[in-house]
Amino acid sequence: MGHTQPAAGDDQMILPMCAIFRRFLKRQGLKFTTERALILEAVLAKPGVFEADELLQEMRAADHRVSKATIYRTLKHLLEAKIISEVLIDSRQAHYRLSFGKEPIGHLVCVETNQIIEFPAAELTDLRDRLCKEHGFEPVSHRFVIYGISPEAQKAEQAEEEK
Repeated sequence: MGHTQPAAGDDQMILPMCAIFRRFLKRQGLKFTTERALILEAVLAKPGVFEADELLQEMRAADHRVSKATIYRTLKHLLEAKIISEVLIDSRQAHYRLSFGKEPIGHLVCVETNQIIEFPAAELTDLRDRLCKEHGFEPVSHRFVIYGISPEAQKAEQAEEEK
């Protein structure tokens, strides 16, 4: 989960997200500060699942002076604005991913190495919609996570057993 800069065409994504986030904050009686703008930009640059502490370290490495509290509060606001979503991978650490304008995805999580693999979940969306329709539910969101042991962890375990 390395640091990446937004691609040149990402202004098409950043500008609407700034406007959406600005309107959300204004409705909450909050200001769109430079720190919040930097955090939003860093989140938009994340290609997949990320943790708050990882975001903090990357921002500090880029010489952005942002406090841990500001990161956590801003992530909470981004969640409430439905720009990001929480990915339930383990009970020890919250993980997030950009969700606005993205198709729902599933996650494979290795319980040995914490490796996370994302996969398209179009069939799961169809299943969700069918189940909701059958039971009169209006779907709001869904999560799909499979916990297992990755091939790399299986090979490492086999190598340990052969010693």
